[in-house]
Amino acid sequence: MKKARKLTVLAAALSLTLLTACGDSSGNENVKTVPIKKSVAVYFSRVGNTDFPSDADALSSASINRSGDTIKGNAELIAEYAAAEAGCETAEIVADKSYPVDYDETVSLAKDEQKAKERPAVTCSVGSFDDYDTIWLSFPNWWADLPMPVYSFFDKYDFSGKNIYVFVTHEGSGFSSTVKTIRELEPDANVVEAISVRGGSVTEKEQAVRDYVKKQLG
Repeated sequence: MKKARKLTVLAAALSLTLLTACGDSSGNENVKTVPIKKSVAVYFSRVGNTDFPSDADALSSASINRSGDTIKGNAELIAEYAAAEAGCETAEIVADKSYPVDYDETVSLAKDEQKAKERPAVTCSVGSFDDYDTIWLSFPNWWADLPMPVYSFFDKYDFSGKNIYVFVTHEGSGFSSTVKTIRELEPDANVVEAISVRGGSVTEKEQAVRDYVKKQLG
């Protein structure tokens, strides 16, 4: 009798684990994946939101990369990889304020914004947002949360019925609660945890990002 009871409990626990795992990977509960017909890769990055000098040292910062005379942010590169595979455009989230060149100062300012629940005004060159059914969204994990301009982005547009594939750059904290937060902000969207990438290894993960996007496209 005791053995049978233990097996029943074990089976129930296994079922719960499987259901939880499926719910976490598929997005918001009761929200179905939309067929991907037209997508856009949207990103928020320090580059584009910071007035970096032309001779900025990419080697001393894990958040920027240099290609010739051009510097790009980690989240921007991920968006470019996703867009290249999906055959879509990229669009940048730009705040109406500039972030400090110094990384530590940016980290401190981001913490202050978070405490104040600040919502900086943002623009996004996304065109007619209603035309897109899928957003490949990339941004850095700041203090285990979304950067506040990304909150502003969610305030700005209606994501109901859309797929949001979340890519996060980080320095050891992974996704933290970012995907959970987006699901709470957008309960009528299909929010999917895609890939988290350490900032210093973004350029090594192009194929992984492209393979992931290719798989979603079917």
